[in-house]
Parts: sequence; structure tokens; C-alpha cells
Amino acid sequence: MIRKVEKDEIPELYPYVYEIFSDMELPVLDEISNEFLEEIVVDAMHSPRYRYGYENAWVCERKGRIAGVFFGYSSKWENLVDGPLQVSMLKHGLAIDAIAQENECLPGEWYLDTLVTNPKFRRQGVAREMLNAASQIALKEGHQTLTLNCDIDNLPAYSLYRKMGYEQQTQIVLSGHIYWYMSKDL
Repeated sequence: MIRKVEKDEIPELYPYVYEIFSDMELPVLDEISNEFLEEIVVDAMHSPRYRYGYENAWVCERKGRIAGVFFGYSSKWENLVDGPLQVSMLKHGLAIDAIAQENECLPGEWYLDTLVTNPKFRRQGVAREMLNAASQIALKEGHQTLTLNCDIDNLPAYSLYRKMGYEQQTQIVLSGHIYWYMSKDL
């Protein structure tokens, strides 16, 4: 079952976000402690418009547990999605110049920012269910195109996206990693 995240579940989603940070090898992981980073990010996640905020978060629930999570939003919000993190960083005494805003999508799209499956639920259709739900959310919000970025080295994810109808458009670099920019017409 796919559902919106409840505000009180936000701390449970942090490990999924951290997994993405680790995969991207973000420099901040070497600059501050994991506990301090969690405090900052979870604080920002309480803002509805943060890229990982509760308004942009859905979970796939199986057997009463979170089997996966995805975050997405309309491209019209792209220039604002990191503002809550900057505010949280300032509140915690950190400089905001550490965040480099990179364009991840194009105008008029619904952008699937992050999709992570709980390792205990992998290869059970969770990612497929979340991708289908993201398509429905995008359509409901009036979008005809759904986009995402897939690390070029993540062959299982790339294969799934291709099977689900996503086509590679170009390569982009985000945080020093090369990604396939992929889209699907809805």
C-alpha cells in the first residue's frame, strides 16, 4: 500500500535519505558527525517543501512496516526545495555555502527525486509499486512527464526504469557522479 508519510514518521525516513547521501558520497558526510547530520536533516524534513519534507514523501507499507520510500515534487518547486535545509543548517550554526544547487529536472515535469527500497523488501515489487504510484501522483497534479536521475553504475535500477517505460535522455553530473536523466511520458 502506498500512502503519504505521517509527520511523526519523519525520523524513520532518515536512514533512507542517508543511504542516498552515502551513495552520492556527499562531502558533508566527512565534515560533520552522522548524529549531527541526522539532527539537521530531520529538522528540515519537518518543512513541507524540503525535497525530503513530509509533503513530498510517500511510503510503501507492507506487513505494517515501511518497505520503501519515495520523494518527488513538481519541477516548479526545484529552486526552493533546499531552502529548508539551509534554514536548518543556519539554526545549527553551519554555513549555508556548503550547499550547491544543481538543476535536476526541467520545467513542467514531475520529478522523482529519490526512491529507496528497504533491503528486507527488495525484489518483491516494492520499487515497481512506488514507480506506479509516482506516475499517478504526477498525473493527478497535472503533469504529463515524470523524470528521474539514475546513477549510471546502478544497473538494477536502470533496468527496472527501462522496463517501466523510462527512456534515457542525456547524462548529467550531480555531486560529482554521472547520472542518466530519464523520462517517461504519462
